Amino acid sequence: MSDIFVDRFMKFNVSQGVVRLDFARIEDIDSAKNEVTMSPSTRLVMPMDGFMHFIDQAIKLRSGIIDQAKAASPSEKSAEETDTKKAKNVSKKKPNAK
Repeated sequence: MSDIFVDRFMKFNVSQGVVRLDFARIEDIDSAKNEVTMSPSTRLVMPMDGFMHFIDQAIKLRSGIIDQAKAASPSEKSAEETDTKKAKNVSKKKPNAK
């Protein structure tokens, strides 16, 4: 097995039961303009059922990463909870009647 490094996911295409995922690598970073130049590097092609399994696994991985981050950073967790409570309070307020 070989490893292929990519910096970003660019786009996807689904056609005739086949999924194509295009990835890119960073070519240049222009700090003055705050711009990144990317170029296509790799295309992953897989059947639809394989892609659906991949997505299921990616969702589990994402959840695990988020759970680990929350466990490692309780101060961020409390800040998120505070933000969530504020958002809920704002949505519960009734608009002013005119």
